[in-house]
Amino acid sequence: MVEPATIPTVSLRQLLSREGRRDPYPHYTELHRHGPVCRLAGDEFRFDIVVHGFEAANKVMRDPVFRVMDADYPDRREAAWRDHPALRTLIASIFFTDGPDHLRVRRLFSQVFTPRRIAALEPAVIRIIEARLDRLAALGSGGEPVDFMAEFALPIPADVIGELLGVPEADRPWFPDRVRSFGAILDLGSGMWRFLQAADKAATELSGYFTELVARRRVEPRDDLISALVKAQTDGAPLGDDELVANLLTMFNAGFVTTTHLIGNGLTLLLDHPELRAELLAEPDRAPAYIEEILRYEPPTHFSIRWATEDTEIAGVPVPANSRMLVMFGAANRDPSHFPEPDRFDPSRVDTQQLAFGGGLHYCLGAALSRLEGQLALPMVFRRFPNLAVAGEPGPRDKLMLRGYDSLPVAVT
Repeated sequence: MVEPATIPTVSLRQLLSREGRRDPYPHYTELHRHGPVCRLAGDEFRFDIVVHGFEAANKVMRDPVFRVMDADYPDRREAAWRDHPALRTLIASIFFTDGPDHLRVRRLFSQVFTPRRIAALEPAVIRIIEARLDRLAALGSGGEPVDFMAEFALPIPADVIGELLGVPEADRPWFPDRVRSFGAILDLGSGMWRFLQAADKAATELSGYFTELVARRRVEPRDDLISALVKAQTDGAPLGDDELVANLLTMFNAGFVTTTHLIGNGLTLLLDHPELRAELLAEPDRAPAYIEEILRYEPPTHFSIRWATEDTEIAGVPVPANSRMLVMFGAANRDPSHFPEPDRFDPSRVDTQQLAFGGGLHYCLGAALSRLEGQLALPMVFRRFPNLAVAGEPGPRDKLMLRGYDSLPVAVT
């Protein structure tokens, strides 16, 4: 056990500055100099401890002593959270539940979110990608810049998760603005609370949409995940309508925003490394290794939050009960004690384990689908457009949660 007097205390103010958000990696390097776990100065951003070493972060994600910020925790501190539809929706979903409730709902979703169903989606994913490549070609045929995010990286996973859930194609363009508003409250820093009113409005509209869609699927079932879950309810599965809608909403949001940034971040990494891009095209079977390294090097989500339910320790550092912990995936994925030369993008790494999808009971349900989309999309882009290049200043990557470009102008000819 580390003596309390020797536990390093750090500040995250520079990390959460405008410059730090745009390039967090020098700050992660500095955190690693202090060991895998540190105390935070004062009551900084309402957290007590930051966990940034790979093994320490992996332990926290898998140890049931550490829980997500479920309803028990905010009820002790922020009773007013129930006044906000966005917060009620989040905390009703499996992203923010633990224990029996989490296992009950996750088990139901896992029964319909199966490898067979995901594998069966591959032809649809290829069809969706090819249609988007045709659109990029048409929009950029005269050499005009095209926004890769708006025309490719965002609509592909939106269409794929829409196919899986059963969201009609004509409805999908309605979602992105509301999803962005809903997701804005997930980032770090007290300033994020200024987005709560817009998030509440988005949550209300999204919940209303999924409530109506569930009602339609009860009358007209189809071969989709919503219909399968509605049938499970009819057969006696313990899943209330509010739980179903909250989980459909959050799954749809998470299912395309994170994959959007996987594709966008991956594109710029491969443009910056033409020799690796050529290698991927020459050896397409290596696409899974490339996706794992993209997820390690530039993950779409950089943190998660946990609290300790009892006195415990992490990496020898005492953690009192009720401590609030910031678990930094982005830093853990660059831990030099786990990854040799962590700041080098290297798809040939032997150890490809990374924490972009979390771990333990809260490991991302859609991880296999996200990987499939990335493994198909990036090689198809470069086969179709071997001379694709960035054609303007990308929109800044200035978030740590849902980290990626808002816009990315490219020339395809």
